[in-house]
Amino acid sequence: MSGLYGRISGTILWIALPLLFLAGCGDETSPPPSYNGPRASHTAASVAAQPVAVETPVIVTSDNASLPEGCRPRPVAEAVIRFVDAFNRGDRTMLSRIFFVSEGPSPPDFSQAGYYPWSWYSASEIATDGRVSHNFTTSNQGTLLRYFAKRHARGERMLLLKVSLTQPGLLDEENNVGFLFVLTRNAQDLAPGTGGPARIAFGKGAINCRNGQIFVWSMEMRASEDRTAREAASWLCKDPPGWKPGRSVVACT
Repeated sequence: MSGLYGRISGTILWIALPLLFLAGCGDETSPPPSYNGPRASHTAASVAAQPVAVETPVIVTSDNASLPEGCRPRPVAEAVIRFVDAFNRGDRTMLSRIFFVSEGPSPPDFSQAGYYPWSWYSASEIATDGRVSHNFTTSNQGTLLRYFAKRHARGERMLLLKVSLTQPGLLDEENNVGFLFVLTRNAQDLAPGTGGPARIAFGKGAINCRNGQIFVWSMEMRASEDRTAREAASWLCKDPPGWKPGRSVVACT
């Protein structure tokens, strides 16, 4: 694994990046979250049983049988596909079930000084000079759902290419697993050249395999990107024979 996500590992990754975004580098931000306690009430079965508009084949190129139930590549990839499908359709009800943002404080061992968000959604665009030209970050569920609706209205659509699991046991919970992803992202208001000709976006996320909900999604696009979809996804999972980006999703450990 190469690049940013290959060089940074461990729990520090999941704490440092949201703090970077919440420091005010973007132009779409939300108010600081308030503590309302945990609200994840949907079971994995209820979320996973929801249909998707377009059935997307998943090709698993590597697996790990020791991972907890629901935390292996195929079910995680299917959960991400379900999220992308609901996002593309503008299905607010399904999005509220799939994506859970906690509005409470992080576990006490992470900080004794103050609030550190441990679940969030962020989308960033990086200019050619390496600076963040646009950023949206929130740890507020209501703000997130309104953002999803706004992005759908502006024609934003995503197409998942690959998903790779990173580390299980995030936040000291064995049913939490991290993942990396590569996808294409198109919208009417994305600046020309952002993500290159293929409109490549990449990032990381986290899911609770027990309730089937994603609780971290951090994605970025770069103006300096010039790779094809296949080239941009080549570092994440081995390409299966005959694989065509967009026809199926590749998943691996």
